[in-house]
Amino acid sequence: MYAYKEIITVDNLQQLTLSKPLQLPIGKKVEVLVIAEDDNESLEDIRDFIKQQGITESMVEEAIEWARK
Repeated sequence: MYAYKEIITVDNLQQLTLSKPLQLPIGKKVEVLVIAEDDNESLEDIRDFIKQQGITESMVEEAIEWARK
C-alpha cells in the first residue's frame, strides 16, 4: 500500500496541486480522502473525539506502521 499525506491550501475547487509528484505509475487508480479543518474545532476536540471512539495511541502507531510497509 502506498500512502501520501500533504497539507495544502485549496485555490481551485476542482483541482488539487501537490508539491511533488506521487510515486505511482500513470493510470493507477487511487482513493482520495479530503479532510478540511474546522475553524471552530480545536486539537483537543479532535483528541477527545478519537478517545471516545476507543482508539488508542498504540492503535494509531500500528496503523501507521502497517501503512508504511
